[in-house]
Amino acid sequence: MDHQSVSGLNQGSVREAHEAFVSGHSGSSVFDLVLALYPIIPTSVLAVVAVQGRLGWFWFLLESTLLVVPLTLSFTVLADYTLEVCAGFMILSGVAVYLIKSIKPVVNSDTRKEGKYLGCVTSLRAVLSLATAIAILAVDFHSFPRRFAKTEEYGYSLMDVGAAGFVIINGIVEGRKRAPHRLVVRDGVILTVLGLLRLALVRASDYQHHVTEYGVHGNFFFTLAFIKVTCTCLVGHLGCNGNVLMASVLCVCHHLYLTVGSGGSWTLSDATRETFLLANREWLVSMPGYMALYFFGASLGAFLFNRDSSTKLSNSLFIMMLLSGTCLAGLHLYVDLPSRRLCNPTFIALAMFFTILVLTHFSLIEETLSDVLPGMSSVPLTFQAINSQSLLFFLLSNVSTGLINKNINTLEVMYPWDISIIVVYTVGLVSIMYFLFSNDIG
Repeated sequence: MDHQSVSGLNQGSVREAHEAFVSGHSGSSVFDLVLALYPIIPTSVLAVVAVQGRLGWFWFLLESTLLVVPLTLSFTVLADYTLEVCAGFMILSGVAVYLIKSIKPVVNSDTRKEGKYLGCVTSLRAVLSLATAIAILAVDFHSFPRRFAKTEEYGYSLMDVGAAGFVIINGIVEGRKRAPHRLVVRDGVILTVLGLLRLALVRASDYQHHVTEYGVHGNFFFTLAFIKVTCTCLVGHLGCNGNVLMASVLCVCHHLYLTVGSGGSWTLSDATRETFLLANREWLVSMPGYMALYFFGASLGAFLFNRDSSTKLSNSLFIMMLLSGTCLAGLHLYVDLPSRRLCNPTFIALAMFFTILVLTHFSLIEETLSDVLPGMSSVPLTFQAINSQSLLFFLLSNVSTGLINKNINTLEVMYPWDISIIVVYTVGLVSIMYFLFSNDIG
């Protein structure tokens, strides 16, 4: 829809225009997705080298600018030049690391909240949160390529792997140990309440809603709540191999239902949404796939936190990356394209490959910077701040996106104002997280 035709529409028509703007897309390629996100990897190195753990708002703003602006540009106006952007920042980060070797570093790192996690896991979790926060607002502007928006049926999309990545990360973190039942129930109740609140607010505000994402009533909070209650108590007992086996069995059974059982064609059909089952078929049918992602993540977490420390972590992760990439290629060629609505095995392989690829790179960064800047964290303070309260960051980004969309018709905002809004919004969010983190709040 042309942006000029939006002027003068009433609120209901604007909502419909927004829904049409983010619907009906077919995605891009794996290579395109990797290049879009990749700038955050070398810029994180630049941020660590430039800031060197210094505290204070000046250093935070320098760091957040290095992290937020390149990623925003690669998601929007530089989306067709991501290879050049990646190459440029790789060269800059390489030069920075080379030069810092001859300079005595300022060791003033504050890593008091990073100890619970490996540095590469902290970075992965924060990058997924940051990229999601940028994308959920940027998708409503014309500068965000439609190939990065959620796919309607099948295909490779940048936004599709966001939710899957969150499920994997939850599995990684919670796969370390057995969770007490009371904490599982508490988290399940909190997520369910958040899901109900989101549903009520969307209905009350007449906010745009992409029905084919989770159905009429379903949303991501309900998905996380269901996984939390049904799977969390199991992952601590199964261990690395047991979780892989459980995930594999779920994938096979789910694939049989989607194909032999015709669940896939029914979910993607134009069937009416008169009953609760029909209204929320995407949410219900995709659930076994998300459960499989959680078990795969738990297996990865069990390995990460219980591995033999004599072997370099990056070497093991590189092998896993090759295996997941091979599985993705095989499923793509001989089974089916990935589908976020179905969460089919190819989509699961895509999410695992994407996650392990990012994790591998941050593991390499951690190993490299430990030699270059001994005694200093390889994780930017911005990442540590986001990671310290990742659910709050996710909630703030969703609320802020909703407020912006309700007060600004994003379809009428063009470059450079759209980029300015996205950058200010993102830096504002991470500033809140940094304030809470630096003052030990929460």
